[in-house]
Amino acid sequence: MKALYWRSNQVSTPQLVAVAVLAVIGLGALELRPSRERDPLYEQKLQAARLAENAFRAINVERIRLQIPIDRELDPASSGLIGPPYSPIVSNEGNLTAKQTSANPNFAAAFVEMFHEAGVRRGSVVTGNLTGSFPAMNVAVCAALQVLGARPIFVSSVAASEHGATHPSLTWPDMERLLVEQGILSFRSRAVSMGGAQDRARSHSEEGRELIRAAVERSGLPLMSPGDFDEAVQMRIDLFERARGDSPVVAYVNVGGGTASVGTADDKSRFRPGLNVSLPRGLQHRSVMRHYLEQGVPVVHVSDIREIARAHGLPEAPVETPSAGEGGVFVRTVVPPWAIALVLALILGAMYLATRFDLLASFAGKKDKPAPPEPMI
Repeated sequence: MKALYWRSNQVSTPQLVAVAVLAVIGLGALELRPSRERDPLYEQKLQAARLAENAFRAINVERIRLQIPIDRELDPASSGLIGPPYSPIVSNEGNLTAKQTSANPNFAAAFVEMFHEAGVRRGSVVTGNLTGSFPAMNVAVCAALQVLGARPIFVSSVAASEHGATHPSLTWPDMERLLVEQGILSFRSRAVSMGGAQDRARSHSEEGRELIRAAVERSGLPLMSPGDFDEAVQMRIDLFERARGDSPVVAYVNVGGGTASVGTADDKSRFRPGLNVSLPRGLQHRSVMRHYLEQGVPVVHVSDIREIARAHGLPEAPVETPSAGEGGVFVRTVVPPWAIALVLALILGAMYLATRFDLLASFAGKKDKPAPPEPMI
């Protein structure tokens, strides 16, 4: 069935083009000349970044005390958070640029924003999985949650991908314990796993497994030792359920690519970096992230660090560790309402004139009688 309507011949095509050009110019002016102001969460973001900065400094001092050298080619900022590429506890390959990018305390501010958007407030229970692969991200997540006054319930793993917490004497559980003992962090993980294949370091050498067990023993935390993948998932869920008591889980956070937390290789790519609020399609296997998203619990997925950095105005692989308070995450772009109203008024005015008067024809001296409306199908 065809519909018939009428289009006036009085509005010339050049005049319509002129209105469209005006609209594009107005939109461009609003986009190119925005004002910038402090983010509403500025104080909490800055506090979290400063806390992460203190934690970074403490880890660096501990590394010096343990006489673990810093390779300036791998860690040009001398952050102390970039581990050696090879060690008996390395689980798999790692992206050096991502690790260098992660050594920025201002990621804590980005996590304040994500957790706040997820609904985390003072007293909120946040469960999560931390990894040896990204110690700097672990610190930033913990700093954000501590500033927000949340109640974290975490499981950590020892094994790490290349350039993470890969030195056997300074694993992530060692760092976490250090930060708590120095009063920088106020909470610790509830349990620790070996990490690696099947969450039991099955692909590591015997030397590597012994070093991982020694790190677990130093941590003083219970060892989570699942028999297979499904049990690794269920053990985490059960621990979180016991620890939360009567309080609901408000958000879940995953750092890195731990299989029990994220899922198998086919599923990992289906989650997007940052805040996830809906379950991706096509998931093939169970995971802790899937469990919580199926329950409507938001998930903060800390992967593809460079993409998270770009989304929050943070630099990639800085050659110097940024100071707390640096980066676009602390400000927001605002277009003044009066500017929007002005551009809208100009566009509406131009549309009104275009439908009432053929201005271009008047300027050209044409006085032709308007043609009657023509039918349009």
